[in-house]
Amino acid sequence: MSVPMVGGALLRDARGFLSHARRRWMVALGGGAASIASYGLALWAMTIAPVAVVAALREISILFAMALAALVLKERVGPVRLASGVVIVLGAASLRLAA
Repeated sequence: MSVPMVGGALLRDARGFLSHARRRWMVALGGGAASIASYGLALWAMTIAPVAVVAALREISILFAMALAALVLKERVGPVRLASGVVIVLGAASLRLAA
């Protein structure tokens, strides 16, 4: 979590936030570790591939988030969201074809 988000949560409902943090600290720890690992992997990838390609391909994570939202959270994937996903796939394919 970012510092402004924690500060805002503490200002809004400090008791509720601290109670939630005590119960769910393992989830926060796992999320933090995953975030650090993701950043480390991106830095490593940038040492073996062009930075522009790595940065562009990192945006594919949006597709995974969209799939999780639709399959796990049962969110509706409307035409705009679907078209956005198609554009991301086409961009990734064009990077592959250009290489």
